[in-house]
Amino acid sequence: MLPEHFSTTRLRFRQLKPADKTHLLEFFSDPVATEFLFLQTLPEASADTWLNRQLNRYKNNTGGLHAVELADSGEFVGQCGLLYQWVDGIPKWEVSYHFLRRFWGQGYATEAAVAFRDFGFENEMAETLISLIHPENFRSQAVARRNGMAPWKETIWRGHPVIVFRIRREEWDRLKSST
Repeated sequence: MLPEHFSTTRLRFRQLKPADKTHLLEFFSDPVATEFLFLQTLPEASADTWLNRQLNRYKNNTGGLHAVELADSGEFVGQCGLLYQWVDGIPKWEVSYHFLRRFWGQGYATEAAVAFRDFGFENEMAETLISLIHPENFRSQAVARRNGMAPWKETIWRGHPVIVFRIRREEWDRLKSST
């Protein structure tokens, strides 16, 4: 379903692998980067659980986060992907992104999110794509807006409040035809 490898001008994407635990540990050790994940385990356990969850998603065709690397150097900058989620009892494909804080503010999250949004629509995975974002996570909300999404509704997801941002295929078609 999702590609094992693909790229944009500045970024390349690949499935996570066990060797990425070092990068995930950097991410999970940063309380600012993980503020809205509401982690209840130590960074090493969080990294292990996270990595195993993605590997299982690949096997089960339920999407998964991909490593995001700089195309020119191969440096790991974060993760992005499409995740099969249940929201209010309805299955949805989510564009999800998490980046190492030292790479924030350089447009990588938006570039990656747009690439996965386009992949989802181009491969007819869904008529609607979403992003689940905490109401106080203004940086992620800005990425969702730059990805063509708008707030749709608020709900409780996995015990935490979220704003469900979404984009419909027809909105994406209009975006694509205007560029």
